[in-house]
Amino acid sequence: MTRDTSRRPGRPPGPPPDPARRRAEILDAAERVVARAGTHITIAQVAAEAGYARTAVYAVFPDLPALIDALAQRHMEGVITAADAVLAQPLPARELLRAIVRLMSDVVEADPNLHHVMMQRLESGDTEHRPFFTRVSDWATAVFDIILRRVGADPELARIWATATVGAILMSAEAWSQDPARSREDFVDQLTAFLWPTVESVGGDRLVGPISVDELAALRGRADGTSSS
Repeated sequence: MTRDTSRRPGRPPGPPPDPARRRAEILDAAERVVARAGTHITIAQVAAEAGYARTAVYAVFPDLPALIDALAQRHMEGVITAADAVLAQPLPARELLRAIVRLMSDVVEADPNLHHVMMQRLESGDTEHRPFFTRVSDWATAVFDIILRRVGADPELARIWATATVGAILMSAEAWSQDPARSREDFVDQLTAFLWPTVESVGGDRLVGPISVDELAALRGRADGTSSS
Protein backbone atom coordinates (compact mmCIF):
# COMPACT_ATOMS: atom_id res chain seq x y z
CA MET A 1 0.00 0.00 0.00
CA THR A 2 1.45 3.32 -1.09
CA ARG A 3 1.30 6.18 1.38
CA ASP A 4 -0.28 9.33 0.07
CA THR A 5 2.38 12.04 0.21
CA SER A 6 0.48 14.62 -1.85
CA ARG A 7 -1.04 16.36 1.15
CA ARG A 8 0.45 19.80 1.69
CA PRO A 9 2.14 20.42 5.04
CA GLY A 10 0.11 22.36 7.53
CA ARG A 11 -2.35 21.74 10.32
CA PRO A 12 -2.82 17.99 11.00
CA PRO A 13 -6.26 16.46 10.38
CA GLY A 14 -8.75 16.45 13.22
CA PRO A 15 -11.46 18.62 14.69
CA PRO A 16 -11.02 22.35 14.04
CA PRO A 17 -9.90 24.51 16.96
CA ASP A 18 -12.51 26.54 18.78
CA PRO A 19 -12.98 30.14 17.55
CA ALA A 20 -11.07 31.72 20.45
CA ARG A 21 -8.09 29.43 19.89
CA ARG A 22 -8.13 30.05 16.15
CA ARG A 23 -8.24 33.80 16.68
CA ALA A 24 -5.31 33.64 19.12
CA GLU A 25 -3.24 31.46 16.76
CA ILE A 26 -3.84 33.87 13.86
CA LEU A 27 -2.81 36.86 15.98
CA ASP A 28 0.28 35.00 17.20
CA ALA A 29 1.18 34.26 13.58
CA ALA A 30 0.60 37.90 12.60
CA GLU A 31 3.04 39.04 15.28
CA ARG A 32 5.69 36.64 13.99
CA VAL A 33 5.19 37.92 10.43
CA VAL A 34 5.43 41.53 11.62
CA ALA A 35 8.68 40.73 13.47
CA ARG A 36 10.18 39.55 10.18
CA ALA A 37 8.51 41.71 7.55
CA GLY A 38 7.63 44.91 9.41
CA THR A 39 4.88 46.91 7.72
CA HIS A 40 4.85 44.65 4.66
CA ILE A 41 2.26 42.22 6.00
CA THR A 42 -0.50 40.45 4.07
CA ILE A 43 -3.32 38.09 4.94
CA ALA A 44 -1.63 35.44 2.79
CA GLN A 45 1.56 35.65 4.85
CA VAL A 46 -0.36 35.39 8.11
CA ALA A 47 -2.38 32.41 6.86
CA ALA A 48 0.78 30.57 5.79
CA GLU A 49 2.47 31.30 9.12
CA ALA A 50 -0.55 30.06 11.09
CA GLY A 51 -1.00 26.95 8.93
CA TYR A 52 -4.49 27.97 7.85
CA ALA A 53 -6.04 28.55 4.47
CA ARG A 54 -6.64 32.20 3.66
CA THR A 55 -10.39 31.58 3.76
CA ALA A 56 -10.05 30.46 7.39
CA VAL A 57 -8.28 33.70 8.28
CA TYR A 58 -10.86 35.77 6.41
CA ALA A 59 -13.58 33.99 8.37
CA VAL A 60 -12.13 35.52 11.54
CA PHE A 61 -10.80 38.83 10.18
CA PRO A 62 -12.62 40.11 7.06
CA ASP A 63 -9.68 42.29 5.97
CA LEU A 64 -6.21 43.44 6.97
CA PRO A 65 -7.41 46.50 8.94
CA ALA A 66 -9.59 44.22 11.07
CA LEU A 67 -6.57 42.02 11.80
CA ILE A 68 -4.37 45.01 12.71
CA ASP A 69 -7.20 46.38 14.83
CA ALA A 70 -7.26 43.13 16.79
CA LEU A 71 -3.47 43.24 17.24
CA ALA A 72 -3.79 46.78 18.56
CA GLN A 73 -6.53 45.74 20.97
CA ARG A 74 -4.45 42.82 22.24
CA HIS A 75 -1.46 45.04 22.97
CA MET A 76 -3.53 47.91 24.30
CA GLU A 77 -4.73 45.70 27.14
CA GLY A 78 -1.18 45.25 28.39
CA VAL A 79 -0.20 48.88 27.83
CA ILE A 80 -3.29 50.25 29.58
CA THR A 81 -2.82 47.89 32.53
CA ALA A 82 0.74 49.17 32.94
CA ALA A 83 -0.32 52.80 32.51
CA ASP A 84 -3.13 52.42 35.05
CA ALA A 85 -0.57 51.02 37.52
CA VAL A 86 1.60 54.11 36.97
CA LEU A 87 -1.29 56.49 37.60
CA ALA A 88 -2.30 54.58 40.75
CA GLN A 89 0.84 55.86 42.50
CA PRO A 90 0.56 58.76 45.00
CA LEU A 91 2.96 60.97 43.03
CA PRO A 92 2.79 64.61 41.88
CA ALA A 93 1.24 65.05 38.44
CA ARG A 94 4.53 65.96 36.76
CA GLU A 95 6.14 62.73 37.98
CA LEU A 96 3.14 60.74 36.77
CA LEU A 97 3.42 62.40 33.35
CA ARG A 98 7.12 61.55 33.17
CA ALA A 99 6.41 57.93 34.09
CA ILE A 100 3.79 57.69 31.31
CA VAL A 101 6.23 59.19 28.79
CA ARG A 102 8.81 56.61 29.87
CA LEU A 103 6.32 53.75 29.62
CA MET A 104 5.15 54.66 26.12
CA SER A 105 8.75 55.14 24.96
CA ASP A 106 9.54 51.64 26.25
CA VAL A 107 6.57 50.23 24.32
CA VAL A 108 7.74 51.81 21.07
CA GLU A 109 11.35 50.72 21.52
CA ALA A 110 10.51 47.16 22.64
CA ASP A 111 8.82 46.21 19.35
CA PRO A 112 9.32 48.91 16.69
CA ASN A 113 7.97 46.77 13.84
CA LEU A 114 4.72 46.12 15.67
CA HIS A 115 4.44 49.78 16.60
CA HIS A 116 4.89 50.85 12.96
CA VAL A 117 2.20 48.43 11.80
CA MET A 118 -0.32 49.51 14.43
CA MET A 119 0.32 53.20 13.71
CA GLN A 120 -0.29 52.86 9.97
CA ARG A 121 -3.20 54.69 8.39
CA LEU A 122 -5.24 51.71 7.23
CA GLU A 123 -8.20 51.96 4.90
CA SER A 124 -11.38 50.13 5.87
CA GLY A 125 -14.34 50.90 3.64
CA ASP A 126 -14.80 54.66 3.52
CA THR A 127 -12.83 55.35 6.70
CA GLU A 128 -9.20 55.55 7.67
CA HIS A 129 -7.82 54.91 11.10
CA ARG A 130 -4.73 54.34 13.18
CA PRO A 131 -5.92 51.66 15.61
CA PHE A 132 -3.24 51.93 18.29
CA PHE A 133 -3.26 55.75 18.29
CA THR A 134 -7.05 55.79 18.54
CA ARG A 135 -7.14 53.41 21.49
CA VAL A 136 -4.39 55.20 23.42
CA SER A 137 -6.13 58.51 22.75
CA ASP A 138 -9.43 57.17 24.08
CA TRP A 139 -7.69 56.11 27.31
CA ALA A 140 -5.85 59.43 27.60
CA THR A 141 -9.11 61.32 27.06
CA ALA A 142 -10.61 59.57 30.09
CA VAL A 143 -7.53 60.43 32.15
CA PHE A 144 -7.53 64.09 31.10
CA ASP A 145 -11.26 64.26 31.84
CA ILE A 146 -10.48 63.25 35.42
CA ILE A 147 -7.58 65.68 35.72
CA LEU A 148 -9.51 68.65 34.34
CA ARG A 149 -12.51 67.99 36.57
CA ARG A 150 -10.28 67.68 39.64
CA VAL A 151 -8.70 71.07 39.08
CA GLY A 152 -11.99 72.72 38.12
CA ALA A 153 -11.11 73.21 34.44
CA ASP A 154 -13.24 72.61 31.35
CA PRO A 155 -13.44 68.82 30.70
CA GLU A 156 -14.30 69.55 27.05
CA LEU A 157 -10.57 70.07 26.56
CA ALA A 158 -9.90 66.40 27.36
CA ARG A 159 -10.09 65.03 23.81
CA ILE A 160 -7.94 67.81 22.31
CA TRP A 161 -5.28 67.49 24.99
CA ALA A 162 -5.31 63.69 24.82
CA THR A 163 -4.75 63.43 21.06
CA ALA A 164 -2.08 66.14 21.12
CA THR A 165 -0.24 64.51 24.03
CA VAL A 166 -0.46 60.96 22.67
CA GLY A 167 0.68 62.09 19.24
CA ALA A 168 3.65 63.95 20.70
CA ILE A 169 4.73 60.98 22.83
CA LEU A 170 4.32 58.23 20.24
CA MET A 171 5.80 60.09 17.28
CA SER A 172 8.67 61.56 19.33
CA ALA A 173 9.45 58.14 20.83
CA GLU A 174 9.45 56.59 17.36
CA ALA A 175 11.84 59.24 16.04
CA TRP A 176 14.11 58.81 19.08
CA SER A 177 14.19 55.00 18.79
CA GLN A 178 15.28 55.26 15.15
CA ASP A 179 18.09 57.70 15.93
CA PRO A 180 18.77 58.07 19.67
CA ALA A 181 20.84 61.24 19.56
CA ARG A 182 20.54 61.61 23.34
CA SER A 183 20.19 59.23 26.27
CA ARG A 184 16.82 57.72 27.11
CA GLU A 185 16.62 59.68 30.37
CA ASP A 186 17.43 62.96 28.63
CA PHE A 187 14.80 62.24 25.99
CA VAL A 188 12.13 61.45 28.60
CA ASP A 189 13.03 64.54 30.65
CA GLN A 190 12.94 66.85 27.63
CA LEU A 191 9.65 65.50 26.29
CA THR A 192 8.09 65.77 29.76
CA ALA A 193 9.30 69.37 30.01
CA PHE A 194 7.65 70.09 26.66
CA LEU A 195 4.29 68.58 27.67
CA TRP A 196 4.08 69.76 31.27
CA PRO A 197 3.25 73.50 30.82
CA THR A 198 -0.18 72.70 29.38
CA VAL A 199 -1.15 70.64 32.44
CA GLU A 200 0.45 73.17 34.76
CA SER A 201 -1.55 76.01 33.16
CA VAL A 202 -4.80 74.68 34.66
CA GLY A 203 -3.35 74.03 38.10
CA GLY A 204 -1.77 70.66 37.46
CA ASP A 205 1.03 71.49 39.86
CA ARG A 206 -1.53 71.08 42.68
CA LEU A 207 -2.59 67.64 41.46
CA VAL A 208 -1.29 64.50 43.19
CA GLY A 209 -2.08 60.88 42.37
CA PRO A 210 -3.47 58.37 42.46
CA ILE A 211 -5.56 58.93 39.33
CA SER A 212 -7.92 56.07 38.52
CA VAL A 213 -9.95 55.79 35.33
CA ASP A 214 -12.70 54.29 37.49
CA GLU A 215 -13.19 57.83 38.82
CA LEU A 216 -14.60 58.87 35.46
CA ALA A 217 -17.83 56.92 35.85
CA ALA A 218 -18.33 58.21 39.40
CA LEU A 219 -17.67 61.81 38.37
CA ARG A 220 -20.13 61.63 35.50
CA GLY A 221 -22.69 59.91 37.68
CA ARG A 222 -22.52 62.72 40.24
CA ALA A 223 -22.77 65.33 37.46
CA ASP A 224 -25.87 63.63 36.02
CA GLY A 225 -27.44 63.47 39.45
CA THR A 226 -26.84 67.18 40.02
CA SER A 227 -28.31 68.18 36.69
CA SER A 228 -31.46 66.13 37.22
CA SER A 229 -32.17 67.37 40.74
